[in-house]
Amino acid sequence: MNLLRYLYGLSPALVLLATALGMAGGFSGAGLAVVIGKGLERSQPLGLLAVLFFGLCLLHLLCKTGSGVVLLHISQEATRRLRIVLSQKLLATPQRRLQSLGKHGLLVILTRDIETFVQALQLLPVAFGNAVIVLASFAYIGYLSPTIFGILLAVLLVGATGFHFAERKPLTEMIRLREKVEILFQDFRNLVEGSRELQLNAQRGRLFVSRVITVSANQLKNSFVAAMARYTLVINLGAILFYVVIGVFVFLVPLWMRQAPTELLAITLILLYLISPIAELMATLPPVRQAAIALGRIRNLEQALDAPVDGPAAADPFARPGALTLELRGVRHRYAGASEDTPFMLGPLDLRIEQGELLFVVGGNGGGKTTLAMLLVGLYEAEEGEILLNGVPVRRDNVDAYRSRFSAVFSDFHLFEHLLEADDTQTAERAAHYVARLGMAHKVKVQDGRFSTIELSQGQKKRLALVSSYLEDRPIYLFDEWAADQDPASRRVFYTELLPELKARGKTVIVITHDDAYFSLADRIVKLSDGKLESASALDASSIARPTDSATSIPSTPADMMPPA
Repeated sequence: MNLLRYLYGLSPALVLLATALGMAGGFSGAGLAVVIGKGLERSQPLGLLAVLFFGLCLLHLLCKTGSGVVLLHISQEATRRLRIVLSQKLLATPQRRLQSLGKHGLLVILTRDIETFVQALQLLPVAFGNAVIVLASFAYIGYLSPTIFGILLAVLLVGATGFHFAERKPLTEMIRLREKVEILFQDFRNLVEGSRELQLNAQRGRLFVSRVITVSANQLKNSFVAAMARYTLVINLGAILFYVVIGVFVFLVPLWMRQAPTELLAITLILLYLISPIAELMATLPPVRQAAIALGRIRNLEQALDAPVDGPAAADPFARPGALTLELRGVRHRYAGASEDTPFMLGPLDLRIEQGELLFVVGGNGGGKTTLAMLLVGLYEAEEGEILLNGVPVRRDNVDAYRSRFSAVFSDFHLFEHLLEADDTQTAERAAHYVARLGMAHKVKVQDGRFSTIELSQGQKKRLALVSSYLEDRPIYLFDEWAADQDPASRRVFYTELLPELKARGKTVIVITHDDAYFSLADRIVKLSDGKLESASALDASSIARPTDSATSIPSTPADMMPPA
């Protein structure tokens, strides 16, 4: 019922059309059995019955096909909408909440649950057509003999009640089955992401497969077998019950209730005709139940995620003439420390960054630099204090406009194959220019708005992520340990050419770094230590010599990095 309500909510008109066609197809299908019965009775001219029979065949074909096509359209539209809405909501949800939901849980819902939902929806046309045939046939039985129809209805009600109670146990097993799937997805994710460590330690790899993957796979298998075995038993009992009903009408009803042989023959013929539709209808129950569970998970995720903001774009609250300023005032933020019982407090942070400034952020590992980066770009909310851009506080209702000022390459970045910004020839040429400037032209081309390959080393991928960042052309750039895994030549290009080129274009650049050899290039250095910011001017960056590694001599003129006209 949840599935039908959901589909009706998407397109009432199409659902009603499918219902009307399905009913017409069901009645015509039931009519075929009636005409066959009349033909066996020889109560009507055979020529007339033949025309009626073949006409009903054509009507049944057209109506059932039409109902199936309409239902397929509805089901696929439901699937399409689910995928798009979930994707939009996911992007509108704060990072902290996404992290609490877990990547594996999100992936199970976005992949397996939606696929389960799709597979069940594909069965709906057949199930709906069979259901209408059954109802139409029962209606004809009621027309032939209200008494027999009453007996049949009572038997079916008793059987349906028994089926409802018998189904509870396998349904519980199906819910457990869904939980086991999520656990196995998490284990597979660990297997893929940790494959290097597991291959490096063969003993550990074997133990991971035998003690983790095997255990999860066995639990999933046992839950699936337990659920489906019980459902198989219940469905087969339902099928046998229908045969029992036929036996009652053929062998027992004539013993205590006088019934015209022709009516009894017609009713028996209709019941035999219904064996196939009822069997197909019963076979759809397990996947439909699984789809209902999946839909419940999907709807729960929809509720957990934030709704995207619709409607016309509001006026940019941060737009103002003059230089851009970014300011943190008394910002505090907690995040997980060494244990859940000892959360780490970042702040209070007070920082003002001016347009065109090249700011280096330094500090030891675990000091909060990446969390500071997430706060600066608006992906984390400050628990206390406020962040201001051009004097305007950042709030939930304007955070999208705030984020639009930033382009970032994080330490745990994700490289997209498509250059979504490369919509024109000029942008594609700029992308190719930067790829070449970073020494990647021999491996990567920019073709049809995408990189020709991203099967590269981590350092090479990070260079392409830098190219994507450059193409965004935002006012503020943030680089989190970009040079950490680069070769000396690429590191030199980054610090002595790319960063000065951005600064020359009036960009504000924030660099989280440990490369003290390049500190002299910064306009200002701040140090993050134990969650507190302090000026690092005592480092006397001007005393650190500008690197002149002749072995990696590369022209350092900023104009050299400018894209071709």
